[in-house]
Amino acid sequence: MHRRALLGVVVAAVFALALAGAFTAPGGAQTDASFVRGEPELDAYLPESTVSPGTATDLTLQIANDGEVDAGSDARRDAVTTARSVVVEVRSGDAPLTVETGRIAVGSIPDGGVREVPISVRVPADATPDEYALDVRIRYSHTFLSAPQSGVVQDRSRTVTERVPVTVDDAPRFAFRTVDADVQVGDSGTVETDVTNVGGESARDISVALTAEGPDLALGETDRNTARIDRLDPGENATVAFPARIRSDAPAQAVGLTAAVRYTDPDGIRGAHEGIPVGFRPAAEQSFSLAVDESTVRVDETGTVRGTIRNDGPRDVSGVVLVAEESGFVPRTPRYAVGDLAAGETATFAFRGEVPEGADAVPQQLAVATSYRTAAGTERVTEGTVRVEVAERRDAVRVSPVESQFSAGEDGTLRLNVTNQRDVEIREVTLGLAVEAPLESEFRTTVIPSLSPGETGRVAFDLSVDGDAPASRYPATVESRYTDPDGNRVTGNAATVAVAVVDSPGGGFPAEVVVLAVLLVVVAGGAWWYYVR
Repeated sequence: MHRRALLGVVVAAVFALALAGAFTAPGGAQTDASFVRGEPELDAYLPESTVSPGTATDLTLQIANDGEVDAGSDARRDAVTTARSVVVEVRSGDAPLTVETGRIAVGSIPDGGVREVPISVRVPADATPDEYALDVRIRYSHTFLSAPQSGVVQDRSRTVTERVPVTVDDAPRFAFRTVDADVQVGDSGTVETDVTNVGGESARDISVALTAEGPDLALGETDRNTARIDRLDPGENATVAFPARIRSDAPAQAVGLTAAVRYTDPDGIRGAHEGIPVGFRPAAEQSFSLAVDESTVRVDETGTVRGTIRNDGPRDVSGVVLVAEESGFVPRTPRYAVGDLAAGETATFAFRGEVPEGADAVPQQLAVATSYRTAAGTERVTEGTVRVEVAERRDAVRVSPVESQFSAGEDGTLRLNVTNQRDVEIREVTLGLAVEAPLESEFRTTVIPSLSPGETGRVAFDLSVDGDAPASRYPATVESRYTDPDGNRVTGNAATVAVAVVDSPGGGFPAEVVVLAVLLVVVAGGAWWYYVR
């Protein structure tokens, strides 16, 4: 035990001597020309220290080093006055704001040097205007003593906290709220917004500028427009209006704007509040649905296309007019006035027209332009198409025989049914009969005053058949002309009726026998008369 105690005493003595040498080295190194002892002196400053409630602000913090040399050669002051591995952390302290910047490493700061540290702060809108202080914590390392000839160097690490003043002011500040926007995609309108002075001081000579954030919105002729307000006291608001136009290919989603306000405060100093977000959502582009409900259109015939138009919204419109463009279907009157249409309301339309004679009976695409006036009185046009069914060509007049069989040598009457196949009344239907031998007719023309759609009338023509006509079927051509509802005289296609000729009925005498018998009677009568006389 005695030996162990003695060993502990020796170790302690050696340690004490070493420690004493370390502390006496500076004194003993006074003759060392390279000896220096000192330290950095770091201070924090905030040149622009005023923030406003309801804003997010970037501030620039300055860290300045004013080092001190306690002893030794001033020529080597940088060795002990340079702060190395400087790390800065800013905390809100008693200020009613949030520091959003974390720790920042700024490297070394030499004696007399300044480093700028950017920090971001967010000030709540309800922050009370007053003077506060931010806590700035600075951690660094440095050399406290340096004696190269003696081989002695001492380093230290330090943490200091500085309080930096910051002011939450009560200058005029402004909040924006969009109260009305009657702008649709592809249309022009007006955006109205409330401007409120949420600061603690009055503002006058106020200039309000709005700038569109994207290419889809124009505020008048450009992407920027300005309005003026005479004065706003704290808590007071005013409504300003800006013209706006949305491109037709823009999506119906929120449109962003940025507001900037310039004003004069109560001291006559011009101030600005910039970067204020504003926005609104335009209504979707006005649209309409067109549908064909009925088509009576045929090749080479006037028909009607009937349909329905629906205002799909989102707004009521007035003065709706449909204009049908000429295509395979040629409209007689291309414009149809619908009138006013509320959003979701439907109305009917009709176009009369025809498909040219040489066209095929295939569906046609009819292009229809819909013109209308918006609630602001602006004229707008949208384009659309509808599909029109086209039926095969048909004759207006159909001719069919009632009884068309005759005997050879017979004089009789050819009776025909005449049917109006059109969907409209036709008038002054003139029918002409044309026949060739062995058929003959002396009265070949007749007239029907009028025929309603689908109505059938009956006409008759005298018809003679040669006695020597062989049994067969012979053509009788019936030509027709009529007047349509538009007053046009129309020549229809010729119809052919087959006339059946059969042999004369049996049991009679041949014509030659009858003639010879008559001659014999005459001769016999003459001879008897001569004998009696």
